[in-house]
Amino acid sequence: MRTQSVRWITFIALMGALGVGLNYLTAALPNFSMILAFFLLILSYAGGVAGSLTMLITVLAANIRTGGVGPWTLFQIIAYLIIFMIWQLLSKTFVLKKWRLSRAVIAALLAFSFGFWNALFNVPFYHLPNFLAYYLQGLPFDTAYCLATGITYYFMDRYLFPLLQRRVPELSRKEHH
Repeated sequence: MRTQSVRWITFIALMGALGVGLNYLTAALPNFSMILAFFLLILSYAGGVAGSLTMLITVLAANIRTGGVGPWTLFQIIAYLIIFMIWQLLSKTFVLKKWRLSRAVIAALLAFSFGFWNALFNVPFYHLPNFLAYYLQGLPFDTAYCLATGITYYFMDRYLFPLLQRRVPELSRKEHH
């Protein structure tokens, strides 16, 4: 039992480090990020706790690197957790269990919603005058994030998911695929 705990903690640490690395890889491209695709894959592979801890490590490290941790960090974490809950609910459907392309499309749409969730928390916190104006300004970034997530999820689902199943099968939830 102890070996299983060590494997799980090691897995979370390695996935967190990989998440940070993926963030660095696309740092020069505004919102063209692979990170949500990676989080959703970990969520599908190892469950909600593993996906959430990987996300926490990655978001905290990324925010420290790009300007510090502040209220926006909490808003990002909450936005990701909302997306994770929606993904978990949808993962029980036939469409997400059966077709890789449908999973990639849903991942892309959820990425598009990230800006909405963030705006929902930022506007009242910063007393911004107009939610719609704030949200609409972010649509080009949301679109880039959506495209990057959909494309990346498709390839991660095709190549990384099977690799994880072969290398660390004991951590797999075995509900996906």
